[in-house]
Amino acid sequence: MLGMLRKTLEDTFSAQAYAEVGENETAMRMAGVEERKVASVSDCFAAVAFAEAGSHELAREMMGVAPRRLVPTRPVCGFLESVGLGGVSVAYGLAEA
Repeated sequence: MLGMLRKTLEDTFSAQAYAEVGENETAMRMAGVEERKVASVSDCFAAVAFAEAGSHELAREMMGVAPRRLVPTRPVCGFLESVGLGGVSVAYGLAEA
């Protein structure tokens, strides 16, 4: 068991070296990972290694993550934001007692 884990780690870190120089297909083959819709644990570790090596797009593809546009947050001010409910729709009303 320990030998298998060591071999997996060695293969993954060897693949990272190839990913750093842009040999993504070779790196994926060495790490034993495939592109698929559901990522395995080894795919997650390999994607992290590729992201650390600067291959962010490849890491996203391996994890099946589509790029999204980030929406800027509203400035924090007011009661709802101060209690951690910023962005929550709340309607205020008055009731006669």
